[in-house]
Amino acid sequence: MMLRKTPLLVAISLALAGAAEADDFSDLYSSPLPRPETAAPADKHAVTYLLRGLVTAYPEQTVLNTEDGRVLILEISKEQTAQFDNCTVEIWGKAEASDDVDTLQVYSIQEYTPDPGAPEPPPHKSKYRPAEFLGENNGALEVGNLRWLEPAAVSHDFSWVRAAIRPELIKNIYFVTKVQPPGIAGHSLLFYEFNDGGFAAADGRRSKGFFLSVEAYTREGEGYTFLAGFRKTYNIIWLLTNFEDYAMYGAAFAKDWLNFYPVLTDQAGRERMVRDTVEQASVNREGEWYHSTRNNCTNNLVMMINHGLSPDRRVEMWAIPNLIYNLYATTPPLVPVYLGLKGVLGPKAFTIDNENYRQYIPLPAPELPPAGPAGI
Repeated sequence: MMLRKTPLLVAISLALAGAAEADDFSDLYSSPLPRPETAAPADKHAVTYLLRGLVTAYPEQTVLNTEDGRVLILEISKEQTAQFDNCTVEIWGKAEASDDVDTLQVYSIQEYTPDPGAPEPPPHKSKYRPAEFLGENNGALEVGNLRWLEPAAVSHDFSWVRAAIRPELIKNIYFVTKVQPPGIAGHSLLFYEFNDGGFAAADGRRSKGFFLSVEAYTREGEGYTFLAGFRKTYNIIWLLTNFEDYAMYGAAFAKDWLNFYPVLTDQAGRERMVRDTVEQASVNREGEWYHSTRNNCTNNLVMMINHGLSPDRRVEMWAIPNLIYNLYATTPPLVPVYLGLKGVLGPKAFTIDNENYRQYIPLPAPELPPAGPAGI
């Protein structure tokens, strides 16, 4: 069976591709369709950055030292290197992929002088925090800024916790589509399910696993629209939450439904995905821009799935190398079909919705009152 790229399918793909977690998806379904060439980059570099820092030229390479301590290799002309060596600059650059951001191809550079009168942008929404990798302790990966919700919550009253993740206890990994009315998948996630003891908060609370959700890093007062995602409007965040948080956020409070498709790889591949996901979720992505088709909620998950596959099974991210991005690897409703045909995803294992979520997230057993004196 072949997936034929009809004009209608391309149009639907572009209309739905990579919708980040939004407060309201009505814009997604009502927006006019962008032209197909909107999604066609000029080269193989898919991830855009805007950064400021000090340029330093060495005999073997030129680097940018950012204010927050990152050191990135710049692909830049000799003339620009000579002009901006030892200068504080603002650059626009591109990385090949979001798991390979140590080298940037520079396409715009100018000297930068801070403006003390420039207004501060609004803070990011409180439901977002970048994960922090805190180190490894006796085989457990310790992660900070993981969003956590208790199963008895009656609203999305989450907290931020430190958690321990044991890769060797990973049980299954699922590609998840989040479906909203009128029934089209507009967001994707990965869910990592663990055997008992594989995932727990630092205070001992346990959960069956965690979600990875790659989203537009919106600010207070800012909404998400699909078309704005093409125009360098939003930065990007890789968010980690416990199972209860995102499952209840979607199915209990927002009345969406979540479809779970198992990733078909071996135990070594699953463990590698766990480690690499923690690493990538903890990368400093300040200055990285969300893009509705090339750096979105879905293609980054397919990229992470590739980390768990042998080279001969990996999904091609470019339909035409260096020219057209593979829409079947970046569009939520198409990925399960496409990766299913390639033997990367299995059939849908289960669905969590507003009617059945308590089957998967049972309420904790009530605490029994202390026993009274004997004979009473």
